[in-house]
Amino acid sequence: MVEGFRVRLVMLAASVALAGLAGGGCGLESGQPSTQDEPAMQEVSSAQGTGAEPGASDEAAMTGVTRDEGSDFMRRLRSGEYRTVRLVGDSITAGYGTNGFWDPDATAEGVVIYDDGMGNVHHEPSAAIECWANAFRAWAADNGMQGFVNAGISGWFMHDLAANPTAWLGEGADVSVVALGTNDAGYYGPGQFAEDARAALSAAQQMSKLVVVLAPVADLRPQELLVEPATELGDILQGICAEDGYVFVDTRQAVTPEMFCDDGLHPTSEGSLAIWDCLRTTLALE
Repeated sequence: MVEGFRVRLVMLAASVALAGLAGGGCGLESGQPSTQDEPAMQEVSSAQGTGAEPGASDEAAMTGVTRDEGSDFMRRLRSGEYRTVRLVGDSITAGYGTNGFWDPDATAEGVVIYDDGMGNVHHEPSAAIECWANAFRAWAADNGMQGFVNAGISGWFMHDLAANPTAWLGEGADVSVVALGTNDAGYYGPGQFAEDARAALSAAQQMSKLVVVLAPVADLRPQELLVEPATELGDILQGICAEDGYVFVDTRQAVTPEMFCDDGLHPTSEGSLAIWDCLRTTLALE
């Protein structure tokens, strides 16, 4: 990745850190489901593990990962167990609305990220887009990971992953990060979403050593446009992750209102990097 992109990431990360002091954040202080009535919109998912011992921190209660357990990601990375990463998400993962997304020079890398064998083929978004996925990509490259795929597809659902997991998961990866649910909020109720999420995450688990789930962010979409607020779908994901041992990353309040594009749905680069900050903190990435 070009050095200029890394410099811009550092500058944006500094802005995110300052914004975090004023509000928002990863929700690492509480393991309780969100009860906020703030409008939600579409795109991003969440994950959580199990097994926190009595007396463990509030962070462990929420994410299912104590700080020592989170650092296990680094140990497994250094041991060679974690070499590849695959992100499965929607337009927020693809970087829609962030710097570089509409740049004519920021063409797709050519990697096929979805192929159902019937002509429905999608390619990977550009690695030059300034979004959370590419911040993670840069970190992975700096830390010796050998493969990274951003399978973010604009407008897609958890329902799509449940319906045809093989087409979207490809050959799988050591670490699968699922960031879906925002679009589902406008179409599916909690029962259907829970069914889809269990099927989708189970499929990812079968093709991975670690499954990480991001919660949908609390966007600015009017409640009347939703079947179920995205943040409440995050509650469902949090419960599933606690039951089935996935890592839950609570990004619901990570993106503050000023960090959204004019559509109120897609984070700017600053908002997108706030999502990366939550992921990095939860996994204790160094």
